[in-house]
Amino acid sequence: MSELTNLTDRISHLRDRKQGSRILSNQPPPKTPKKSSTKRKTERTLATDYFMFFVYALLSISILIQIGIIVSLDI
Repeated sequence: MSELTNLTDRISHLRDRKQGSRILSNQPPPKTPKKSSTKRKTERTLATDYFMFFVYALLSISILIQIGIIVSLDI
């Protein structure tokens, strides 16, 4: 294949290809069938946040240590 030197050559090459490009040919994108579900998902699922796991782990450890200190001082 010859080297394409500029953007115009590249666009012309894409238009001349047998398959063509959907973007350059101004064809609408193929429609995807919609799922007919009676129950729609209204809430988004959150990404896994490892920092919050770490914070909650530290919080729970500190609460357990404080309870342990209070119990040991009362005995």
